[in-house]
Amino acid sequence: MTATVVLIAAIVCLSMVLIGAHARYVIAKRQLYDHSRQMSKERKATAAILGLSGEVIDSDISDSTFLAKFIEYAVRALQGTGAAVVTIDENGEFVGCAVAGTFPPLRDVPAQVEQQLLAHPRRHSAFFQELLIPFAPEDVKPLLKDKKYLYSHDEHPDFLPDFFKSKVAHLIISPVYVRSELTALVFVISGDDFDMYKLTDEDGHYLARLNEIATLSMEAIRAFRERREYEEQVQTAREEGMMQVSAGIIHNIGNAVTVAKLSVHELLQKCSVHSKDSPETLILNELLPQIQANLDSGKLQDFLLKDDVGSQYLDIMKELLGHISKTKDDSSVLLDSLSEKLKHISEIIELQQHFVGELGTENMVSLSSVIDSSVKIFEETCNKHDVSISTEYEDEVPQVLIDTSMMTQVFMNLIKNAVEAMDSEKDTKKKHALRVVLKRVEKNDIKDVVAEVVDNGPGMPEDVCENIFKFGFSTKSNEEHSSRGYGLHSCLNTVKKYGGDIQVESEVGKGTTFRIILPLTREETGES
Repeated sequence: MTATVVLIAAIVCLSMVLIGAHARYVIAKRQLYDHSRQMSKERKATAAILGLSGEVIDSDISDSTFLAKFIEYAVRALQGTGAAVVTIDENGEFVGCAVAGTFPPLRDVPAQVEQQLLAHPRRHSAFFQELLIPFAPEDVKPLLKDKKYLYSHDEHPDFLPDFFKSKVAHLIISPVYVRSELTALVFVISGDDFDMYKLTDEDGHYLARLNEIATLSMEAIRAFRERREYEEQVQTAREEGMMQVSAGIIHNIGNAVTVAKLSVHELLQKCSVHSKDSPETLILNELLPQIQANLDSGKLQDFLLKDDVGSQYLDIMKELLGHISKTKDDSSVLLDSLSEKLKHISEIIELQQHFVGELGTENMVSLSSVIDSSVKIFEETCNKHDVSISTEYEDEVPQVLIDTSMMTQVFMNLIKNAVEAMDSEKDTKKKHALRVVLKRVEKNDIKDVVAEVVDNGPGMPEDVCENIFKFGFSTKSNEEHSSRGYGLHSCLNTVKKYGGDIQVESEVGKGTTFRIILPLTREETGES
């Protein structure tokens, strides 16, 4: 009997163990199923939200439009009756963004207006965007703190207006943070009727996950837009750099042509054979006929020696011939000047052709030729602004691999900035000078080619030097350039493309030095 009881007890215990194990298996299987279903749900949500992100990028729509599409998806995914999103404006206040489904107004309105708004989400969104939101970020942040969502049933947060709270049974509020800053609030609601889905705390977790995916998408969208704007502005800066080269060429051609025209005009005046008072005309038409007449009559000797007028003829002729000789010398100088200007015009045109032809081509080049081209293009501008410009080259500075046209833009930008800075200086007695120095530098077994653009202009304070190469930074007004603040940034990018760097040293009242450093490869240094 005792053995039977023991056997029965053992069987019961074993059955209980087996039942418990089976129950745990069923629970684990159920949990695994729920987890798998939740993961599948989140994967689908991620794909859907990323699809929205793609639409935003492709169509270039705003963040607000993205959020509007996002809450339309969120209210469907959570099976809520309505949803809304508010964003934070530049003043740090909430503004209405969009409404989806049937979302009660956030303020008391006539019943007829409420019905119209609930029946037309688009009209409600337009109304919502004009609505003065009755709560502020300061009201929400203390409740959220580190929470990813707030779930409430019947008793809703105090910051919401009573009219709204009376209309809503279940409410989830979840923040959207972009780059760690509160950017928007998402509201999803449901009613309490027996035939509709009622939101739960678990749905709050899900909405928070959707918001995290939306946040990543918005950050990616912003990064994409910023990158695109950056590339557009850099491209604008490059195009402006090319325009500056062309403008510099045209400007200097214009200056040279003006000087050449003046030289031609002066030369024409000096060499005019139609003037009645010219020395040649006086000799040919006045003096020589008188001498010839007296010679023919045999009275030339008396005319030249005894006549009051005739006795002055030889001195007058000497003076006139001297004047002709001086005019010839002056004309020769003018012709030389004209020849130089025409040669200068020819060289500048050749530089332009070379610049266009070399654009986008990388070659082993001596920086001295690039500097010479840049200086030649700005030579007339420097003369106009009374700035002396000179170059100093060390012997046998090695060549470097660069795009000649792009590097010409770099030097032109630096020279142009220096001339403008010196021209703006109030000290009119100062003899402004600009030097471009080229040398080879070796330090700690590192060999570089260094070019310095040195001016004795007004200089820059330390805070300007620290920011001078930053994208968008400029000391000029907005009106001065359409792409202000991108020139030096573009210069730095060009130099960095070849493994180099640009440094700046400046002292207020004494001047500025921009230093371009380009590394030498083993091939250029002759190392094995």
